[in-house]
Amino acid sequence: MDFFDRQEAARKNSRRLVVMFSLAVLAVSLAVGLVASLGVATGAKKARLSVDGEVVRPGLWNPPVFFGAGGVTMGVILLGSLFKSMSLSAGGPAVARSLGGRKIDPNTTDADERKLLNVVEEMSIASGVPVPDVYLLEQEHGINAFAAGRTTSDAVIGATRGCIKLLSRDELQGVVAHEFSHILNGDMRLNLRLMGLLFGIVMITVFGRILLRSAFYSGHGGHRRSSRDNGGGIIAIAGFGLALVVIGYLGVLLAHLIKAAVSRQREFLADASAVQFTRNPDGIGGALKKIGGLSYGSRVVDPHAEEASHMFFANGLAEKFTSAFATHPPLPDRIKAIEPGWDGRFPRVSLPQVSSSISSGAEDVRSAAAGIAALAGGGAPARDIGQRRAAASVPQRPAGSGNAAIDAFFAAVSGSSAAGAGRDPAGPASARAALAEPDQVSRARQLHESLPEHWLAAAHNEAGAQALIFAMLLAQDDDLRAGELDMLAAELDPDAARTVMTLHGEFGDLHSTQKIALIDLSLPALRRLSPGEYDRFRTLMGRLIASDKQVDLFEFMLEKVVRRHLDIAFERSAPPKTRYRALAPLADHAAVLVSTLAFLGLEDEAEGRAAFAAGAKVLEPEIGGRLPLKGPAECGLQRIDAALREFEQAAPTVQRTLLVACGNAVVHDGIIASDEAELLRAIADAIGTSIPPFVGG
Repeated sequence: MDFFDRQEAARKNSRRLVVMFSLAVLAVSLAVGLVASLGVATGAKKARLSVDGEVVRPGLWNPPVFFGAGGVTMGVILLGSLFKSMSLSAGGPAVARSLGGRKIDPNTTDADERKLLNVVEEMSIASGVPVPDVYLLEQEHGINAFAAGRTTSDAVIGATRGCIKLLSRDELQGVVAHEFSHILNGDMRLNLRLMGLLFGIVMITVFGRILLRSAFYSGHGGHRRSSRDNGGGIIAIAGFGLALVVIGYLGVLLAHLIKAAVSRQREFLADASAVQFTRNPDGIGGALKKIGGLSYGSRVVDPHAEEASHMFFANGLAEKFTSAFATHPPLPDRIKAIEPGWDGRFPRVSLPQVSSSISSGAEDVRSAAAGIAALAGGGAPARDIGQRRAAASVPQRPAGSGNAAIDAFFAAVSGSSAAGAGRDPAGPASARAALAEPDQVSRARQLHESLPEHWLAAAHNEAGAQALIFAMLLAQDDDLRAGELDMLAAELDPDAARTVMTLHGEFGDLHSTQKIALIDLSLPALRRLSPGEYDRFRTLMGRLIASDKQVDLFEFMLEKVVRRHLDIAFERSAPPKTRYRALAPLADHAAVLVSTLAFLGLEDEAEGRAAFAAGAKVLEPEIGGRLPLKGPAECGLQRIDAALREFEQAAPTVQRTLLVACGNAVVHDGIIASDEAELLRAIADAIGTSIPPFVGG
């Protein structure tokens, strides 16, 4: 099972969750209706005479009371769930703030925070997703972490102070890889839905407590009445309140069962994915052992930890329930799954003194980026402690050399190498559970280290991130570029325009892989823009793209990536819903995309047709017919954009088949050129799928 299959499984689990929740709501509502009906029957004081003079008392079955109380209960639960879901509509940041999280400043001088940021950035590059915002649970001394959000556009990674203080870099990388697997496997939206739905059931207990408190104060107030009727009414209110509390707690237990049933197996899967992703079982295994050897363990003491317990890396609550209610498997079981030969012993771990600043050597690193820092009014961030990274080229074969890039692409989209089933034109295959090629993390780290310090400094602040994007979009023609710079100087300021020009000159022939990495690294800073600033940035980006009255592939890719993720973050658009679970309705759109990629960079029509046929063979069994070849007039960027909007609403397994077909078309000639890589990345990102960097400069 690859991560496309896991995303589909997460969607199915989400639908099962709604069914389970509906049954739980129905059970709680029926129970409250029965209690209300019983209370009215036993609490009735007056009998009435029937038509023939017989005395009649209310029976236990009272439909108006039963359905009325049950309906009100159901309404309270649904309204509570709706309220909680709306409060979480901001995605991951809302969860992080509710747990007491503080967003880590990208220019932080804290050694441990810097280590966490670097690991998250490297993991983002390795997995091909935008860099999420990173939050620190400052007051939490246990070792724990979480990922939260609706999509990769509003995802966050959170970690406790104990996590970043006590774990080595490799161990922290294992924990972050575990959380990234939740992002890629589609678990985050399911987790948010769990929080929203289950909150409504808790509301019944809250109302029960309110009734009990009201009855208590009514019976012991200054105006206490002595009538039997008043006393009986108070007892009835107290009894009904107590019944609501009991039923509510039973509902909460049922909620815990639902959370546990959904959560436990996913943790084993995420552990396995982290090992495959990092190729280092000692990393995540060491983190789990330290949790077992720390007195705090993985406990999170924030009052909201209960409702977010299923999101954590490890159990965040004190052990209250049996294993049936546990949201995480026992630590020994998780460790033995990673290290079968583990001896069962935990190391002794204690919290050290907290140190908040890094060594003075970081000043030299920050000073290297003074020009860009001045643009944003801040310093450049230091790297990991004691590390001065020289610029290095990514040790991959250059695009055009053949197999290395091709193997990496198919490993990314199908979980198997190109040499095996992944390149089989008969269709995609997923022979192993993989988030990316096994050494993708080390490649991403080398790519991250190859970027100059002042570029990274620019990516970490709002003004610098905008300058990076604008620099990539400047025209190559001198006259056009001069007009664009005048426009930027008028809208921003002359210093900002000069910085954009400087960066443009430095980029030169920078490969698309490095450009894409810079775009992903810039997104957190761009998310910090105000709504007005984002509107201005989006307008300027559009004007730069349109200045030469044509849109090239890189401009198309850049705008698709930036707009897709930021429009969701700024609530200009909503995450798409799944409409297509089969390829047949999307055949014409698939033909546009495969035809475009098949002929990209080729002048020989016969070669283009052969490349198209290689891609079509993947799709034709799924659509039940032949895929029509589209001519140039049918493959403009508007048609491509329309096709991507439709595939964005397709199930993950449908998206995977499309990507493998596109990949087959691209690699038919044995190479992946830079413009082909850009379009593949644009296609994947636009439909909500990640592709790690698979070609080098």
